[in-house]
Amino acid sequence: MNLRQLLRALRARRRVFVVALASVVLAATLASLTMPKSYRATVSLLVDTRDEQSLSDALRPLVLPQERMSYLQTQVDILTSPKVARAVAQELRLAESPGALAALGMRGARSGRTEELLVEVLRRNFKAETSQSSVIQASFTCADPRWAAAIANAYAKAYVDTMLELRVAPTRKAAAWFDEQLKGLRANLEDAQAKLAQAKLAVQAKATQHPESIPQVADNAFVQQLKAELLHGEEKLQELATQYGANHPVYRRQVSENQTLRTRLQTEMRKLAEGAAAAGIEAGPDDALKTGRAGPQAPEETVLVRNVQSAERAYETAMQRYVVSQVDSRASQTNVEVLNPAVAPLKPYRPNIALNIALSLFTGVVLGGILAALLEMHDPRVRSPEDLQSASPVPVLAVLGEEGKRKRARLLLGPPATVLRALPRPQ
Repeated sequence: MNLRQLLRALRARRRVFVVALASVVLAATLASLTMPKSYRATVSLLVDTRDEQSLSDALRPLVLPQERMSYLQTQVDILTSPKVARAVAQELRLAESPGALAALGMRGARSGRTEELLVEVLRRNFKAETSQSSVIQASFTCADPRWAAAIANAYAKAYVDTMLELRVAPTRKAAAWFDEQLKGLRANLEDAQAKLAQAKLAVQAKATQHPESIPQVADNAFVQQLKAELLHGEEKLQELATQYGANHPVYRRQVSENQTLRTRLQTEMRKLAEGAAAAGIEAGPDDALKTGRAGPQAPEETVLVRNVQSAERAYETAMQRYVVSQVDSRASQTNVEVLNPAVAPLKPYRPNIALNIALSLFTGVVLGGILAALLEMHDPRVRSPEDLQSASPVPVLAVLGEEGKRKRARLLLGPPATVLRALPRPQ
């Protein structure tokens, strides 16, 4: 059946087509009018990928587009989670409100499972959508427009509170953990510093006992001058002993001068040795602590210094993490703001009568066409020369009442050559 035959069948069986179309449209209209109305309220939430009250976000100022989309999808999952729905039910006390239960279609709910059923109904009627922007559209649908707006706004508030809780709770735990770790790290640092101080005191004591072994002391110009004067005094003392004897006043005076030079030399060397040891210069007998090639205490001093440095780095790193966690745990706001609060809708979201009638018209046309085609296939009729030619190979000689426009028959005055050749020859 081609298009022309279908149009002729629809015209001939227009009553069936009109009845089917009218039945579908009437049924859709009645169903739309009798269907319970549902209202949808929408709240807009602005989500920023950066957090102004977090020190950790300052280390990553740029956010990739893929990370932003993943972050927004995570926010949608949190917004539609049972935790947020349970917070909404508790905030509005929906289980204690007959009007809310009626708007949600829960009049016959059992009291023992009211909260669980409320969470399921809230999640089923709630919808959150996001696009390429940072705005999340959160909508709630129920039979009462005021409750729809109230529940949508409660969803926004519960979501903000949940985000703040999810942000603050882990940082508080991290801050407490770092506080405990800092106590141990501080004890380790103090122990390492005490050991290093003891080692330095030992080095200072050895430097005081053997100051002449320190290069900084031996190379000092004033010390060399005192040594030269003392050496000259000892030589002069030997000459005086030979010349005058040990009891001569000149000899005694030279002994006193030599003793004074020796005392000044020891005092100056001790001062230089203490200064070198306090400056962290390794010193010891035969310069063993400085060079590290001999003596068991030079490697120990190096290990102690490294232990102090490692303990200081660990303590500083933990202190930085502790400060960041401590600041983040005191945050009072999140990176989510309500852009447009929900208001009670004036028109119902469902049913959409205009859309239902449009769909019923399309469905009625399709159904009427199918019924007409089925009736035509079950009870075929010849309504045109094409129908006769398709039904039988017999040639058409004449058309009576063509398309119903002519009331009298008309013979073919000049039949085609094929028709004339099809006629039998006269005898």
